[in-house]
Amino acid sequence: VASSACSSSPTSPESSEEKRPRTAFSSEQLARLKREFDENRYLNEERRRALSSELGLNETQIKIWFQNKRAKLKKTTGGKGDLAKMLEAQGLYNHATVSLEEEEELLSAI
Repeated sequence: VASSACSSSPTSPESSEEKRPRTAFSSEQLARLKREFDENRYLNEERRRALSSELGLNETQIKIWFQNKRAKLKKTTGGKGDLAKMLEAQGLYNHATVSLEEEEELLSAI
């Protein structure tokens, strides 16, 4: 059996498709992004465009920065955001590993 360690898989990028280099944000850009994040964790298209123009970054870089920042915040706090809690209360959001019926049975047994 031949080793496939060096063979390319369908999901790996081909040699002509190099990965984009990591963005190095300046301290001014980071400070501005953090201020905006503190004001609002989700950007609408208009705010994203304005920040893009103001900071000299493309919209995708800003969008990904906000996604990563939200994910890091969620991971460090271990909790759900206000929107997730509100949707969960309305029965529209449930990422639990047990079904709602199982959860109700477990809670009623307590």
